[in-house]
Amino acid sequence: MAIVEELKRTGEARAAPPAALALVVALGWISPAIADAANSAVGERTVSGVRISLGEEGRRWTLVPTLLDGKVESFVALREDAPYGENLTAVWYRKIAAADGTGSWQTKAFDDQDQSKAIRAVKQALALADSTDESWPVAVAAVAAAEPEPMAKGLLESDALAPLVAELEDPQPIVEMLEDAGWQAAWIGPLEGVALATAEPDAVACSQAAVLTAVASGVETGSALEGALIARASLQLACLPGLCFQWTSDNRAAVPWGPWFCASWTLLLDAGWAPMQIAPCEAKAWYQRSVSRSKTFTVTHTSWNCTVTTWAETIFQTDTQRASCTYHYPEVGCDFARSTAPAVPCTSCGDQCQPGICGN
Repeated sequence: MAIVEELKRTGEARAAPPAALALVVALGWISPAIADAANSAVGERTVSGVRISLGEEGRRWTLVPTLLDGKVESFVALREDAPYGENLTAVWYRKIAAADGTGSWQTKAFDDQDQSKAIRAVKQALALADSTDESWPVAVAAVAAAEPEPMAKGLLESDALAPLVAELEDPQPIVEMLEDAGWQAAWIGPLEGVALATAEPDAVACSQAAVLTAVASGVETGSALEGALIARASLQLACLPGLCFQWTSDNRAAVPWGPWFCASWTLLLDAGWAPMQIAPCEAKAWYQRSVSRSKTFTVTHTSWNCTVTTWAETIFQTDTQRASCTYHYPEVGCDFARSTAPAVPCTSCGDQCQPGICGN
C-alpha cells in the first residue's frame, strides 16, 4: 500500500496544529434512500430560519436545517465561497430513525455545482411545499433535480481515491489538498473530521453524530433568533470545551413584509403595446408601474469564542404591474390622431388602472 503510506506522510506534513485538532470530529456512514414515500406523508415539513456558518474564508459553508414537526430532520450544507475546479458545493446530512428509537446521521453530496438543483432534490425528497422556497439562501430555480451520491470523509464514495483516504487517521490535510487542486471534494469542519483527542485532559473525542445532534438541539430550542444565543450553552460540547459553533441566524421568517410602495403609472409605447383606437371617440392604452415592499429583520452571529453580535438587514421584493385603460374623448368630432396617443394619466380612467396590490 505504497500510495496509502505516501498519503499518510503527506497528511502528517500538512497536519493541523493541536489547537485546531480540537475542532475535528468523526464521520463514517452509509447514505439513505432519497425517496421516502411513507415519510413524506407524515407531519409538517418546513425549512428553518436558522443559518449556521461553518469554516474559514475560502472554505465557508452555510448549514440550512429542515424540520419535521419542529424537529431537525436534515441539514443542507451550501458552500458560500466560489468553488475551485470541480469542488463540491452542496452536501446533505439526513437523520435516520431506527426501529429502536435511536437515530443516526447519513450524508450524500451533489457533484453538480448548481445549488438550485441540490435544493430541488432535497425539496422533492422531503415533499417540501412551494411556500418554503423563499426560506432557502439560494433561489429554487425551475431546473431538474440533481442526483446525490454517498459521501464519506470529504469524498464521494465513487471517487477512486475514497478507499485510500478512508484508511487515513486524519484525512483532513489530504482532502483540503485535493480541494486546492480542484478535486470533487469538500471538507466541512467540524462535520467531516475524525475522532481525535483534544487538548483538554478531561475532554472526549467528538463524534459526527454528537456535533450534528448538538447543533440540531440549538436549532430546535426557541425561535430562529434565539437559537444563536442558545448555542452558547447547548452547542458547547464536552469535547469542545469553551467553544461555540460559529453560526448565523435571523428572524426573517417571523417578520411580516411592509406595505407595497407603488410608482406612478407610465404609458407603454413599446412594440405591441401602442395605444389603439377601439371606437370613433375611444382609445385603449396600456400602462405599467413598479411595486415594491421590504422587511427589516435582525441577524445574530455567534463566534467560536461564544461572543454574540447582532445587526439589522433589509431585503426587498419588487414586481411589475400592468393594466389597460379605455379613455373616452368627450368632444364632438374627435379624430383618430388624438385617440392614438392619449396623454391622460392612467388614474383618470377610473378603477381599470387601479387593481388590487397598492390599494389606490
